[in-house]
Amino acid sequence: MKNKPITYIVAEVREMIAALIIAAGKNAHADSFEPERIVGSIPAIKRIVMTFQRGGIERIVVVCDKEKGRAEKLAANMNVIFLHRQGSAEMFDYVKTGLAYLEDKCGSAIITHTDVPLFSVKTVQALMKSEGDIRLPCCNGKTGHPVLLDAALFPQILSYPGEGGLAGALNATGLQPRLIDVADQGVLANVHDGEGYAGLLVEHSLLDIHPAVRIRLVREKAFYGPGAHQLLLLLDESGSLREACRQMGISYGKGRSIISTMEQQLGYPVIDTQQGGKTGGHSAITEKGRVLMRDYSAFYADAKQCLLELFDKHFSSR
Repeated sequence: MKNKPITYIVAEVREMIAALIIAAGKNAHADSFEPERIVGSIPAIKRIVMTFQRGGIERIVVVCDKEKGRAEKLAANMNVIFLHRQGSAEMFDYVKTGLAYLEDKCGSAIITHTDVPLFSVKTVQALMKSEGDIRLPCCNGKTGHPVLLDAALFPQILSYPGEGGLAGALNATGLQPRLIDVADQGVLANVHDGEGYAGLLVEHSLLDIHPAVRIRLVREKAFYGPGAHQLLLLLDESGSLREACRQMGISYGKGRSIISTMEQQLGYPVIDTQQGGKTGGHSAITEKGRVLMRDYSAFYADAKQCLLELFDKHFSSR
């Protein structure tokens, strides 16, 4: 692993499947989505993030209203990327915001909104393992959410001028969606359908026992973990610590504190910042910082695999 090029980050990111969650905008059922609605014992947005993460998706983007700030509070510390739109807009406008951000950062994206929080981990994995430029889950002959799109289609979706929303944009591509049969009523269940959807909670995949561990690196203090790793990834993409903090939903002061603790414990700088200028300054990851990111990423992937094997060994009968 030590011989793997440090530029692996860009190459692997473009191959990954990302998730896009729409948490605001006008829709057919209500004037706005309800990410805070409690579904089971947790908010809808948190349930969706957990489902995607258990399905194996690491890059999760939430598009929300800047003014309300609800999504950031509801999904805090979950390694989610937050994007904002100002003012009222249709759901499709929020979809475009997310796709524009992800256009050069993933190979495909699985898209949903917070009013459909009950699709299962198995459905997410079935969509990811299948093939096709457009993939839709199908239960009992009806298609539902989420939808998976190949990144090659993003430019066409972004340039769609019509009023048919995402469905109209998909039709305009002229491509036939690949329907993925799933035994999952959750793909059809909307929180505005009444209390009928509540019965799906009894057997929802998040009720299964599963391991959840945050692996951190420690010297005298804990200095590097999933949050710090995401902060460096976003800083590397944007060239701005302030922008990386905004996307994580944390204050600039907290971001600076994370970097400061990291550098104090390591004994070397992980970012190089150039102040001022017409562009307001720029930050970049140092060479040693990139090595840290590479090694942590590889270590985390191996540790996660070992953890799942140990979980199966000790909890297979549960």
